[in-house]
Amino acid sequence: MNRIVIDPTRMRQFGAPDGAVFVLVTNEEMAPCFDVRTGPGYAGAETVLFRAGDRFIDMLPHLPERAHILVASPRAFFQSPPSGTVGDGRKLIAMACNSTPTDIETLRHFVAMVEATDPDAQQIMVDRLFHHGERTPWLDFHDARHGTHARFNHLSEAYRWNEQAGILGWGEQQLAPSGEVSVLPLHIWDFDTDLSLDIEGELIIEGRPILHHGAPSYHPADQARIYGRLASIADGPILARVTKGAVTGLEALTPAGRPAVDMLERMFDIDSRYRALWEIGFAVNTALRLYDGNTAMNEVYGGVNGTIHLGLGLTPYTQYHLDIICPHLSVMAADGEVIFGAPIAADMGEGTGVVGRMSRERSAACGCLT
Repeated sequence: MNRIVIDPTRMRQFGAPDGAVFVLVTNEEMAPCFDVRTGPGYAGAETVLFRAGDRFIDMLPHLPERAHILVASPRAFFQSPPSGTVGDGRKLIAMACNSTPTDIETLRHFVAMVEATDPDAQQIMVDRLFHHGERTPWLDFHDARHGTHARFNHLSEAYRWNEQAGILGWGEQQLAPSGEVSVLPLHIWDFDTDLSLDIEGELIIEGRPILHHGAPSYHPADQARIYGRLASIADGPILARVTKGAVTGLEALTPAGRPAVDMLERMFDIDSRYRALWEIGFAVNTALRLYDGNTAMNEVYGGVNGTIHLGLGLTPYTQYHLDIICPHLSVMAADGEVIFGAPIAADMGEGTGVVGRMSRERSAACGCLT
């Protein structure tokens, strides 16, 4: 077997080694797949085994106090520890590889994507998004091909904007590959059907689905079957009518998209909570190459100028969490200027004065980690 080389000096989101111990946390059956190497500046390396039923927060006291930690656990459920518990001398990155099928070749691809990630370039894109987002009273999600618009009143103080980009500080955690800003109506681990994102209008859904399973019992064959029908989202556009943050109607604009519409409507019938547009993701990893199939780590795909993905359902409350990467959506400010997605002007102005605040947080807590 050609093992996967893990060299933390190539993972720029960690920043400088500063004498830290590098710790790989992985499953017993996966450990032989990795060849861990550390370069100058690291005090050493350890591999820690993570088994089904383990809680990572219980393992933290036994890890080196000064450490760069990479979690790659496709065979056991990993939940990121609460904010503030990582430790002032640790940095943690976690690959979202348990909620979708992940084999060694998938891991090999995404380790290379972690190494290709430019955290400084991501931070510029994220800061630009917040700069322009705070200078417009609403955001308009637009598909120029079909002339559709959906208005998102994004400045609610209740919204949580979770930032997964840039270089980690001590005590911080992040997904790997990094490169996403996500907004939800409240904390990721809560679910309240009385809450929603204030978005209304028409959205064109066309792109790549990702179907994450949750912590409760599920059958892999069911996940594969449902994903197989949703995959037609890539073959034909679907018009989604959104009212007060909920999908109230779906229409396949070509016959190719009909299987996905049928599957989504079945999911809505089984659990009406799937109708809620619970998450909007702004992906900024422009170095990431998409991997075929149902793969959680595709979520941060940023294309050229950033890519929107839409999230339905929230594990563990719903059996699955569905992300849909929509590369044809652009985000416009209230004045019509495109501020995210394609096409985007290279010489965007500074915008008007601040009209509202977007509450920024940095945490690895994410539906894909459930």
